[in-house]
Amino acid sequence: MKLYQRNTKISITIRGDGSELFDYSLPTPNAYERNGDVYTLEFIINGFFNTNKGYAYLNDILARFTLSMSVIRSSVSRCEGIGYELKLFQGLKSVVRHKDYEAVDKGLDNIFFAIKYYTEDLIREYGEGEAVAYSLIESFAFARFIDRAKDRSTLKAKCRSIWNWYEARGWTIPTRKGLGMSRAEGAKKAHTKKAKDTKAKVQKAIAGLEFLQEKVNIANVARDAGVDRNTAKKYLIELGYK
Repeated sequence: MKLYQRNTKISITIRGDGSELFDYSLPTPNAYERNGDVYTLEFIINGFFNTNKGYAYLNDILARFTLSMSVIRSSVSRCEGIGYELKLFQGLKSVVRHKDYEAVDKGLDNIFFAIKYYTEDLIREYGEGEAVAYSLIESFAFARFIDRAKDRSTLKAKCRSIWNWYEARGWTIPTRKGLGMSRAEGAKKAHTKKAKDTKAKVQKAIAGLEFLQEKVNIANVARDAGVDRNTAKKYLIELGYK
């Protein structure tokens, strides 16, 4: 570990028995607090992540926590102290390694289809019918293609288009025979899973506000998450913010 003047602190609240720390070979937390079957970990990470690549890399690690454990909430803030290198957290669950997502036909939009193939692997990992968090798709795209995309908005548009396409189809991967869940089943799945995606957007907005040391209130969360005030209030209460 090295001493940096200004670092980044990750706080993760998890439901579990604590064995997760050993299952994924995580470093010793800088702080640990347990309350029944819920505990909170704090890790200090060396440096800032205020560039596009840095933000995507940090967001990928937070997504890995969500994939690996029963995460209730997470937040990011600035701090000082002794920190870990972010690469020490790569033992967390990751989706489909050692695959070249850019190995597609030269005549196609390579970036679009690379994101599409990655999304399908996420669907297989979760299980068809289970919604995939939009943040996972965007994190992958920004980490891999931010230097090659026309601009941020174009890259985000590709991610959103792909996410919307699979959401509308109930998070199934169509086959040539048209196999998959019925339209009614897909609509039901899409409706019940939409709440999970909204919650993820609220959590991401809260993390951003805390990182920038801004007030976490209904107005700010609603603005940054792109939801109405009632929705922001609902999830703030659910996540323990008053």
